[in-house]
Amino acid sequence: MGERRLLWVGSYTPGSEPAGAGSGVHRVWLDTATGALTDGGLAAAAEGPSFLALHPTRPLLFAVNEAPEGRLSGFATASDGTLTPLGSVGTGGGSPCHLAVLDDCVVVANYAEGVVSVHPIGADGAPGERVQEFAHDGTGPVADRQECSHAHSADLSPGGTHLLVCDLGTDELRAHPYTAGAAEPLGPQSIAVRCAPGTGPRHLAVHPSGHIYVGGELDGAVHVLRWDPATATAAPVSSAPATATGGRTLLAEVTLSADARRLYVSNRVADTVAVFDVAADGAALHPAGEAATEGVWPRHFTLAGDLLIAANQDPGSLETFRLDPATGVPAATGNRLDLPSAVCVLPAR
Repeated sequence: MGERRLLWVGSYTPGSEPAGAGSGVHRVWLDTATGALTDGGLAAAAEGPSFLALHPTRPLLFAVNEAPEGRLSGFATASDGTLTPLGSVGTGGGSPCHLAVLDDCVVVANYAEGVVSVHPIGADGAPGERVQEFAHDGTGPVADRQECSHAHSADLSPGGTHLLVCDLGTDELRAHPYTAGAAEPLGPQSIAVRCAPGTGPRHLAVHPSGHIYVGGELDGAVHVLRWDPATATAAPVSSAPATATGGRTLLAEVTLSADARRLYVSNRVADTVAVFDVAADGAALHPAGEAATEGVWPRHFTLAGDLLIAANQDPGSLETFRLDPATGVPAATGNRLDLPSAVCVLPAR
């Protein structure tokens, strides 16, 4: 038996939007030698904890509550996976779907209206009421998905100087100067780049070279951008299709390997994870392979050593894959854990 690794798994619940069959945040134990998964039970009951993130240094976990009236919840973590609720606060928008946990605050992306909210972290670890709120206007050409601004993720820029927001509704990457420790940590919003109409920027990953990889949910491609910290702009460099299946896809998660040599992308509809070799300078992506996720609608996945754990949303399961040491392409281990409406996997540190 290998090392036993703790995972927390977020889910959609009957009261979330979209509704699901989950109950909150589960704890799951991963055997790193075999890829076997063991359900450790419900760690915390919560409404729609569809995205989870840990504090960079403190034993804290934060979750969005993706519901029509969005909320942000905080928990104290323990080594056995126990989560102790620290409180929740409103996010000022609907359907929060992503967050960035910084040293002193949590930044939440609210999908429904595109609002970005900033919440201080108290001395006790509890999330505070929002101290900043940024709305945005705009539309895109995909009428049923881009009728207004839809903030879909929040991440630090290369170098950590700015907070970047992928706006699926307006085909833009929004940027805010970030000042750690300030009462109002984010500065005024600017537009770092306007993507091609119908791109639908969803999630991004940052390369050590300063390049940014933006996943286009609607155009099914990964876009390489070059970040300029002096101007807070991102210039398009290249793009690559997110799947080689030839069919329709709705791109979901985008994650770099720990050594930044490979980029992994999940594709819903196609129900695959694609792998790209990253050029040494970070400026280009080269397809390396693609694997079925052994389930339906892989909204999220995570990497844990030489394993990939995929969260298939419908009806809900975790599947583990061993990464080929030469190519990085995932191969199914045959280990599956059914968890209703599983949509986010977060390894403990």
